[in-house]
Amino acid sequence: MVNMNDVASLAGVSRGSVSNYINGKKTKPNTQKKIAQAIAELNYVPNAMARSLKTSQSNFVVFIIPTVNSPFFSELSYYMQQELQKNGYKMILCNSNNRSEDEIEYIQMANTQKVAGLITMSYADAANLIATDIPLVSIEKKVSDQVPLVVSDNYSGGQLAGKTLVNSGAKRLLFISKAPVRNISAIREEGFFDYCREHNITVDRFVTRDIANFVDDFATFINENTINTTFNYDGIFSDSDEFASDFYFLLTQKGINVPKDVQIIGFDGARIYSRQQIFLSSIKQPTAEIAKSSVEKLLSQMNQKNTTASHNHVTLPVHFVKGMTTL
Repeated sequence: MVNMNDVASLAGVSRGSVSNYINGKKTKPNTQKKIAQAIAELNYVPNAMARSLKTSQSNFVVFIIPTVNSPFFSELSYYMQQELQKNGYKMILCNSNNRSEDEIEYIQMANTQKVAGLITMSYADAANLIATDIPLVSIEKKVSDQVPLVVSDNYSGGQLAGKTLVNSGAKRLLFISKAPVRNISAIREEGFFDYCREHNITVDRFVTRDIANFVDDFATFINENTINTTFNYDGIFSDSDEFASDFYFLLTQKGINVPKDVQIIGFDGARIYSRQQIFLSSIKQPTAEIAKSSVEKLLSQMNQKNTTASHNHVTLPVHFVKGMTTL
C-alpha cells in the first residue's frame, strides 16, 4: 500500500513537506507541484482519519436517513455524497430504520467523535441531543429556530397533484396513505384537499388501519369499492410513490385499466438508476437541490456566517413528472 513516505521519496522532498501539503499548510509552489505529481502518479489517497486527528479538524459529515431501501433516499444520499465531496468532506451514512433510538445513538456518536457537521432527516426529538459546537442542518423536520431547515414545497405538491388529475379529466378523487399521516405527509394531503375544495371537486381519503399489513387494507378497500371492473374513483393521489405503486398493482389485478379508467399520482419521483424510464406519474422532489442547499447551509455554519431565522428555512419547488399512470 502506498504511503506518505513513498510520495516523499518520488517527489524528492521531506515527509514533513508532504504532510504540510496534504493538511493544507503553506508550502513552496515548486514543492507543491512535485508532491501533486507524485500523488497522481502513485494514486495515493491520504488517510482522512489520521489527518483529522493531527489537525484536530474532522472532515467527516454524518448524514442520517430513515432508510436506504427507497429510491428517494438512495438518490438523495448519492447527491449528498457528491456535494460533500466537492467541498472536501467525507460522508458517513447512517440508516435509522425509522427507529428513534437508533437516531439518538447516531447523534450521540456524532457528538463523541466531534465530526465536522451533521445533516439529518431524523424524526427523533433531536433538539437537546446536538452539541452546540456541531453544525447541524435538518431536512423535512424542524429541530429549532436556530437550526437551518431544508424542505420541498409539500403543500404546493399536493395542490399540483389535484390540479393535474382534474386537468386530465378525473372527477372523483381519492387520497391514500398508510397510518399515521403526519409531518410532511399531512402537508401534502392538506394541499391536495384544499385544491379539491377550492374547485368543488369530489374527494375522499383512505388511510390504512393495519400498519403492518397495510397492503391488505388497500386490497380490501379496492374490493369494497369495485363493481365488476369499475372502481368508484378515477383519480388517486398518494403521499409517496411506494403506496401509489402498491395501489396501482392491486387495481390492475382487479382488471381495472390504469390510466384509462383510474389515474394515479405519487410523490417523490426518484429513480433507482439514472436511465430508468418513468413508470409512475409523480410529484418530483428536487433531490440534487436538497443536497446542494443542505451542504451550503452546513458550510455557512462552519464558516461562522450569521444567518437570520428567515434565511434558515429553505423551501424548494417541486414539479410534476408524467409517467404511465396518468393520461
